[in-house]
Amino acid sequence: MGIATRNAIPALLAALAAGCHAARGGSAASGTVTITHAVIPAAPADAEASAFLVVENHGSAEVVLLGASSPDAESIQMHRVIGGQMQPVPQVSIAAGSDVRFVPGGYHLMLAGLRHPLAIGDTITLELHFEPGGAVTVRAPVLNYTDAVSDLPSR
Repeated sequence: MGIATRNAIPALLAALAAGCHAARGGSAASGTVTITHAVIPAAPADAEASAFLVVENHGSAEVVLLGASSPDAESIQMHRVIGGQMQPVPQVSIAAGSDVRFVPGGYHLMLAGLRHPLAIGDTITLELHFEPGGAVTVRAPVLNYTDAVSDLPSR
């Protein structure tokens, strides 16, 4: 066992004892926009799935999420749950220095027309389209629902 490995073991054991674990979701950044916690719960239906993530705007001006696409789905719509009803939204504004959380019961992405059934362990490519700034591509793992939502930040 090398010195680096021996030095890493106590830190790993301390993190495990504290209940810490690495975030399970995908992340990416471009310009002032950062995507974190990107996950897709394994879908009970083969035709569609939800995607959850956090969009952070580190800039000094508002950015607008115009939509998303994926080579793994025919289309992606942005939705928001309002009064218990899922409603499509054409765009989502992210104020300067803030974030918008795509989480169960709030904003989320709906992947429709999945090109293949999703299985736990798969990774789905999502391309999020912003104005200004263009596209940010993030890879989201497919997880069981509990694992998918356990790391999502809540307010």
